[in-house]
Amino acid sequence: MAENEKLYFNGDIYTVDENHPTVEAVAVADGIIVSAGSLSECERALGADCKMVDLEGAAMLPGFIDTHLHPVLMIYFDMNVNLIGLSSMAALQEALRKAAGEKAPGAWLIGLNFDEQNLDRPVLPTRHDLDRACADIPVIVVKHDGHMLIANTAAIEAGGVNAETPDPPGGVIDREADGYPAGPFRENAMALILAKMQLPTEDDFAGASVKAFGRLASYGITSAGVVLQTGGEGPAWDIGAFDIPVLQMLSESIPISMYGLIISSDPEGAGSMLVPPLHADGPGPTRRMGAIKLFSDGTFASCTAFMREPFTDQPDKSGFMVIEPEKLYRRMESAHLAGFQIAIHAIGDAANRTCIDLYDRLLSRHPRIDHRHRLEHASILDPEMIADGKRLGLVVSSQPLFIHSEKLWLHKRFGPKRSKWIYPYRSLIDSGVVLAGASDAPVESADVLHAIQCCVTRECFETQEGLSAAEAVRLYTINAAYAQFEEAIKGSITPGKRADLVLLEKNPVRVAPEEISKIRVLETIVGGKTIYLAR
Repeated sequence: MAENEKLYFNGDIYTVDENHPTVEAVAVADGIIVSAGSLSECERALGADCKMVDLEGAAMLPGFIDTHLHPVLMIYFDMNVNLIGLSSMAALQEALRKAAGEKAPGAWLIGLNFDEQNLDRPVLPTRHDLDRACADIPVIVVKHDGHMLIANTAAIEAGGVNAETPDPPGGVIDREADGYPAGPFRENAMALILAKMQLPTEDDFAGASVKAFGRLASYGITSAGVVLQTGGEGPAWDIGAFDIPVLQMLSESIPISMYGLIISSDPEGAGSMLVPPLHADGPGPTRRMGAIKLFSDGTFASCTAFMREPFTDQPDKSGFMVIEPEKLYRRMESAHLAGFQIAIHAIGDAANRTCIDLYDRLLSRHPRIDHRHRLEHASILDPEMIADGKRLGLVVSSQPLFIHSEKLWLHKRFGPKRSKWIYPYRSLIDSGVVLAGASDAPVESADVLHAIQCCVTRECFETQEGLSAAEAVRLYTINAAYAQFEEAIKGSITPGKRADLVLLEKNPVRVAPEEISKIRVLETIVGGKTIYLAR
């Protein structure tokens, strides 16, 4: 029997290939789909001794592609205290107190994935709140969006920050009446604290990586757009310096394919990364460094997203650009001329408008066919921005689970007029903009099926922008492949493409919308090899 030849049959095979959306069987040889059609066609495509795989009614879909996540941060999150779901300030303090008791003397305590909106009194902690839990060692609590941290007094002192410390460009320190830091550090101000933090060793990262990448495989993810820092600039700050060495070290053991989005202030210098093991094709998972990741603003949750008008529930705030537009343009131009795809983090309506205008300027001066430059998140877009994005050929990479985590307070933050243009998926699809799905993990879960459900149901948030299940599946398959210049080799069950496949208990396009997230992933296959098998 040829172990490298498999014929899958007797299942609900959904190809996402518009020419042949469903087929009876799929033939795989040497990690490539060689036939997708009738059982007899697939039998003829393989040798007589191929392995017959009876799907027993299970669904087969193209492997899921997450176009934007932070792998090293995911690993780092698994190494620290997860504060998700806490419902009170007392619960936060108790979680920190317990974790501090397990730390070595002098070690920093890092709490992650915190969202004050879940508290019975949804207010940000101060340094004093954290001091009541633990005053003897530096403690920082990082918001779930990664764009704000709260430091206790010991961490503030370790960072050398005081009342005279100025706000850095693109960052804000919340202050007490006398000017001393109150605890919250927003956007670029976070670096003041994180620069002094103890960093884990590469061995520490290696030990935690199996869990992180195993979790991605368990969600049916076969390929991911991985955000990688080259230094201290980016959401991981100084921890980001570990991104490249860690992935180089782990490359052979990472089971999924990767498409790199490189955070670099020197796009031309990033070209030095286009070498193995980070940039290499082969029979196993693919490795490609293709995009330069840039930032324009912050987030809704931290009130740092750059808005045209103040937040409805925080009228003293309208966010800000974390980089001057002209400086951003120079980085865009450098990346564009170096041949990279550009992917810009843009959340607020003013930030998205600014970025679209900069793209227009860039492409007018330096036209390039099929650039596929991207807006990452693009959380609020009006019809004019959507039309301009289509005209310019921009791709949008969005995170449907943001709706899940933000829906309870979005209307309060923006009011009804602006809320209807938050995560406007229906409008984007109808306009012809390519919309790709992502998680931004560890900011959100990488659970693709939950995200697909959220696209459909919108969890009652602005339901007029909902998608069909079939459209939502495309966000994580063929559209995601397109966003990474890989639609010729991934994203659908089509002869000639890689055998990146996911087997599901049920087909998400054939169940009630509220049942999609309950579907069990049975098996995840990359290049014809199983990387996850449900127990």
